Amino acid sequence: MSKEEDNKALMRRWYDEMWSNLAFEKIPELAGPHYKRHDVRGTRVVTAEEYRDELLPVAGQWKISDFSYFLMAEGDFVTAIGSWKINNSMQWDWVQTFRVENGKLVETWLPAMAMEGKWKPEEIPSQT
Repeated sequence: MSKEEDNKALMRRWYDEMWSNLAFEKIPELAGPHYKRHDVRGTRVVTAEEYRDELLPVAGQWKISDFSYFLMAEGDFVTAIGSWKINNSMQWDWVQTFRVENGKLVETWLPAMAMEGKWKPEEIPSQT
């Protein structure tokens, strides 16, 4: 398998195993020991365990549904276009890029996320 396909496989685990099931305990398996996040909160570096612990409280409060995404990869970078609903009401739409190093996510860019998303599932490209 190519580097790009390996990186997309890691991202499928990130979304299919971890996010879709809110299985945040998987974060240390998938993210590097230091995970640099460029997001709406600014730029920060967290450990995989710190990021896991940050998300654990929502695991019992959220239910993810209507989840779809598309992945594009080049070299160490994977970009996801996606959408999901939280608790069957609030829809989040996003475009996010990740950097992979040694089989783990080590950096991400999420400049904005529409928390009142309007994308329809058919507007997300298919993986075929």
